[in-house]
Amino acid sequence: MEKESFIKYMEELMRIKGIEDDLNKVLRRYANDFNNLFFTPYETLIVEILKDAMNDEYDWISYWLYDCDCGTNDNADSVKDKDGKKIPLRTLDDLYNIIKNS
Repeated sequence: MEKESFIKYMEELMRIKGIEDDLNKVLRRYANDFNNLFFTPYETLIVEILKDAMNDEYDWISYWLYDCDCGTNDNADSVKDKDGKKIPLRTLDDLYNIIKNS
């Protein structure tokens, strides 16, 4: 998959995740005991399709989405190459590059 397509699909996934988060915040304000609304089956399907399309055999997409919180978490600075040099994993460009170079 070309970088432009990958970034477009990932941005749309992140937009949908953001809407889900916003909806959960509103529902929690309405009902204090509300937990969460999840669209997990759809999100899982999208992530799996992207992983297959990118041949992401090391599961970098899931790592970036969940462990690195889309590049905003400190884990995004924890990836190192075999020589101990940090590999950036903050942006979708970084994610694309690490998948293609793995």
